[in-house]
Amino acid sequence: MLEDWTAAFEAWVRAHAAWGAAITFLIAFLESFPIVSIIVPSTALLLGIGALIGTGMLDPLPVLLACMAGGILGDATGYWLARAIGARAVRRHLPLSCRRAYAWGVVVFRRWGWWAVFVGRFLGPVRAVAPLVAGVTGMGERAFQSANILSAILWAPLMLMPGSIGAWLARRLGQEPDPLTIGLALAGVVLLWLGWQRLRPVLTAVSGGRLPR
Repeated sequence: MLEDWTAAFEAWVRAHAAWGAAITFLIAFLESFPIVSIIVPSTALLLGIGALIGTGMLDPLPVLLACMAGGILGDATGYWLARAIGARAVRRHLPLSCRRAYAWGVVVFRRWGWWAVFVGRFLGPVRAVAPLVAGVTGMGERAFQSANILSAILWAPLMLMPGSIGAWLARRLGQEPDPLTIGLALAGVVLLWLGWQRLRPVLTAVSGGRLPR
């Protein structure tokens, strides 16, 4: 069901490539807006848009900038909403499935502050509640927005690159598979793995050691 819906969406984007940046902005906004990101399959859609970039259907720069902007505004809106309605109203309206992540987020945020917002964007359960936690615990606007903007600048290419690289490799290997292309693909995988190994200690510390090994 989800696969069919995602495929239909990708087909629609192909037919309306001029709207690629606007669509990407909306998806990134929904992916970053608290709670909504759990309901909307935004991650799969962003991977699909990345694949369309890899096939040459979409211009990468406007789409990338739109993804960053949508991520920034989504988190910022959640933060402003939490500050406006207060902690009690946030807890009252949280879905039951989010309350454990919210409580955990409060503990992590009080310990790590700025880093909890920054790293939280890259961790699914925390991403859904991090802006809310920042708002209700009184994090300053400047500190929150700096973490919000910097994390979005890194997050957007990470969301789009897998689909883009996969589609590009599929095109290359489908036409003339050669040792150089395969070697470059393997080198890219190794670099990504090494980068993850460098990043894992930071993520593990912020998440309280709950990352899978």
